[in-house]
Amino acid sequence: MTVDIELLEEKQARDFVTSSLLGTIQAAPAALQAEAVRAVLWALGRGGANSLSSDSAVSTRTLLHHTRRLLLPCTKQPATEQVDRQFLERLAEQGDLLQIRHTEWQWLPAPPRLVPLGSRYLLAGGLPLHALPEPLQKQITLRTTLRLLPLTADKHWPYAYQSLASWLGPQPPSLRELQSAFQQAQLTPVERTPTASDQIEVYLPQGCGPQEERWQPLIRTATAPPARYLLRRPDRWQPGRFQYSIVWLNQGQILQESHPWEEVDIARLCYALDQAAGRRTTVRWSGQAGSKTLALHLESRLPRREYRLLLALSAHLSIERSAPRRYRWQGIAVEDRPRIEETLRSLGLTFAEHLSR
Repeated sequence: MTVDIELLEEKQARDFVTSSLLGTIQAAPAALQAEAVRAVLWALGRGGANSLSSDSAVSTRTLLHHTRRLLLPCTKQPATEQVDRQFLERLAEQGDLLQIRHTEWQWLPAPPRLVPLGSRYLLAGGLPLHALPEPLQKQITLRTTLRLLPLTADKHWPYAYQSLASWLGPQPPSLRELQSAFQQAQLTPVERTPTASDQIEVYLPQGCGPQEERWQPLIRTATAPPARYLLRRPDRWQPGRFQYSIVWLNQGQILQESHPWEEVDIARLCYALDQAAGRRTTVRWSGQAGSKTLALHLESRLPRREYRLLLALSAHLSIERSAPRRYRWQGIAVEDRPRIEETLRSLGLTFAEHLSR
């Protein structure tokens, strides 16, 4: 399907979304938004022709504008606003989009691949649903921003395959390697004293609660022992994001600071700091005895690689802010439990079990 997406009127936009998403406009918002991004990027590339040519790359502004415009007749305004730069980066992380840099960030649809997950396949890549071979269109299951196919779908699959390890991405540094890098990072004396308007927060591994609640204002570190700490301050150019650095604190005063730490998975670094501080974190399996599926309860959010694995192997993630273990991954097949435990143990996590009869 190729269209001049820039010229669509509101009714045409609704019809395009309906046909492109194969009637999935009743799906969960994240699934609808992700598929709209794929459909728009495919259409702007004229049906995927030369989709890997940088000449056909689409700017962030153009992609977001047309995606929001297409979604507006089908969803409420707040739902369209959730399709932002971070949402595009999420699709790039899961292998659906390719991000390239010219004078600004631009996007291309990633090549379509099937990734074996055990009992099913993950459909990765920027191929929209309407461009799939017809026998596959009826077998798609949408799970948040991911798309799944049964193992029998491979007989109709004309594209490439990708291993799960390759889809998850490069093996990240170990917690000990991160601890060593943290301690060896070069610090230089600060030139000015921060003020309250800087909104600086410091990560305190010994604090209570999940990692998100252990970020504390600088003023609350006055009694913390002199040491290196992880610091964050709001990014002035990207609301909702932070810049991270390492500082030497003494009586709540920043005496030295590193250059900004970029390209670091901060969640993984926090697990490394937890381990260095002697903090032990237990996660819990729950479910019915004899059931084919389990739920996994975690205190804090997972680093990117582990998050992707759980997203692919579970049916649903719910977040209960008042619960001690607020992240609940549900619908995990029993046979996938060993793979998940092996992966999460690298974060210093230990496992408990509560199975009801």
